[in-house]
Amino acid sequence: MHEGAAVDPAWSTLRVAGVALDIPDELAPTDERGVEGGAAVLEGSKLRLTLDASPFADPLTRYTDKPGYEHWREIVGGLPADFVSFEDQGTRIVATNIAGRATAVVHIPADADRSVALQILRSIRTDQGEFDD
Repeated sequence: MHEGAAVDPAWSTLRVAGVALDIPDELAPTDERGVEGGAAVLEGSKLRLTLDASPFADPLTRYTDKPGYEHWREIVGGLPADFVSFEDQGTRIVATNIAGRATAVVHIPADADRSVALQILRSIRTDQGEFDD
């Protein structure tokens, strides 16, 4: 999925504070925080997604000492984004930060394929006049 792509029938679009991303239908808001303000926490059977759509979102710069740490940059929704991936207590963390705009973090089992996590993160787009803030 990427900007302008049709959403797969098993996926839907989540909108939070001027940020949209495509998520598998299995993800649902948690009792912990649900979807409110500029943040969202959703969980499914093997995925957990946290989204902070604020200028103060985690810049993802403090994880370099984590096992399996990787960092790379991509253009996401027309903006430069930093991606990181690492392991933390048996969980694989795959995350992206669009500086000054949002950070999205996907938690998956350490041995899971990260392709779905990357599909979610690469679908992020910002203020295109389509959001319900």
